[in-house]
Amino acid sequence: MIEQLKIKVGVTGTREGATNVQLKAVLEFMESLGPDHELHHGDCRGVDEEVVELAKYLGWRIVCHPPASDYLRAHTKYDEIREPLGYLERDRNIVDETDFLIVVPFHNEWQPKGGTWYTHDYAKKMNKLLQVFYPGVK
Repeated sequence: MIEQLKIKVGVTGTREGATNVQLKAVLEFMESLGPDHELHHGDCRGVDEEVVELAKYLGWRIVCHPPASDYLRAHTKYDEIREPLGYLERDRNIVDETDFLIVVPFHNEWQPKGGTWYTHDYAKKMNKLLQVFYPGVK
């Protein structure tokens, strides 16, 4: 019997939260990967906490990469936690520890500023696989 490969998936996204269209698309994508994978997230309000709920629903293992600041932290439940770090260092660690990055931005196009796009750009620089789930009409 062939053992299923465990995929480590990172997520980055807007603290405003995903649209229903984005959440549906992310769930469908995660379901297509199957059960028993691992989600790495930054534990911020918005997309991080929403995608954690999807991962829990699918039975995935949750790895939390919390920010050093509690200001935007969601305090989601997790299976494993990393040391709190500054936002950008934490974002790079999420990319470095994962095979694939889910990107859930607020805008319908790339932006020159913001943690979501910083993480997206770093993942591209590191030749990581990624998928952007744009919001469509807001």
